[in-house]
Amino acid sequence: MGFKRLALLGLGAAGAAYFKKKENRDKAKTVFEDSKVKMSQMVDDAKKSYDNYKTGEKTTDYSHEDDKMMSEGAQTSVQYYNEQQEDQEDKPPRPGTPE
Repeated sequence: MGFKRLALLGLGAAGAAYFKKKENRDKAKTVFEDSKVKMSQMVDDAKKSYDNYKTGEKTTDYSHEDDKMMSEGAQTSVQYYNEQQEDQEDKPPRPGTPE
């Protein structure tokens, strides 16, 4: 119990020393305001996403470049798989393995 009290006193003293300067107070206030805005945006996005899920609406927040990248990635993996299959078909079976 004594350690917790001492830690809180130390934390309070450090905070008081830090916020003594107006520059640090302004910085902390700006960071707090920015965090508050970001959190409210995240909550609004989550609410909108949940509402869309409940109503069954589909959102199209993806850009054309993302769609293109995904399609190219899918083509590359399919091409790799096909090449692997062709290589296996071209090779003669190893001795002692069933065909």
